[in-house]
Amino acid sequence: MLRQTKVAVSFVLVAFSLMVEGTPGASAGSKLPDPIKAGVADKLFRLDCGRSLANDESVWTPGENVGRSIEFSSTCWLIKHGNEWLLWDTGVPESALKDPRGWSTLPKLIVYHLDKTLTDQLAQIGLKPSDITRVAISHTHGDHIANVGLFSNSAIMMQRAEYSWINSPNGQNDNVNQLMALARNLLGTPKNLQLIDGDTDVYGDGSVTLVSTPGHTPGHQSLLVHLKNSGFIILSGDVVHSEENFDKNVVPSLNTNKAESIASMEKIRQMIATFKATLFINHDKKQTDKLKLLPAFYD
Repeated sequence: MLRQTKVAVSFVLVAFSLMVEGTPGASAGSKLPDPIKAGVADKLFRLDCGRSLANDESVWTPGENVGRSIEFSSTCWLIKHGNEWLLWDTGVPESALKDPRGWSTLPKLIVYHLDKTLTDQLAQIGLKPSDITRVAISHTHGDHIANVGLFSNSAIMMQRAEYSWINSPNGQNDNVNQLMALARNLLGTPKNLQLIDGDTDVYGDGSVTLVSTPGHTPGHQSLLVHLKNSGFIILSGDVVHSEENFDKNVVPSLNTNKAESIASMEKIRQMIATFKATLFINHDKKQTDKLKLLPAFYD
């Protein structure tokens, strides 16, 4: 059974204008879908994209839990829409597979481990990386984009604001500067990079919508998926890291903008109310461990 996270608030849909640069199938001027008329995707698969151990939870809960370790999940999602496949995030690098040393974006803070590769998981349902039509990334932190290079034939969809940010001068937070440098290296120069601005209807039918939720990073986005039997599901990216943080509007110290982070969490709450949606929180291991894993799927 899906665990529903619902908020009893009323919501007025706000349309965000957008511009799409070279993005076949995503319509300019699109907005959040009509919850009654939205089309449906066929299947939604969860892929195990790593796990991590951080040595100081207070980075994600400022002022609390100082020096306490915390485990996080890293989750990727695969969506079947007709004859097309869309991958949401690409996880920890395959080179980290069963390496006891792990892999890290910030070695002094957090270490990631990988128990199975994306390639092997895709093969379980008869797919190769070259079969993935589009790769949409929530944001450019290394644990979300480390395998982008596997999908050289795919359209790589990200917010223009995110791309501009990682190519901008360093700021005052050294950890954030390290994440930006790593992002530039991992992203490289995709041959089919598609930069979008704001909320974007990927297939033009309301079934899969990229939702602008800045704050964790300047161009962070979440994903709204509509399925026939499971209804609307929101894939969080890193708009929030745990259900408790979401309930309390807690903003991690690594986020680039606190006000935007809080506004984006509120936007997600409003979407949950409007679409009667389920929120899947990417790094919340307690929740993730209860979700279906490929080859099982939501439909």
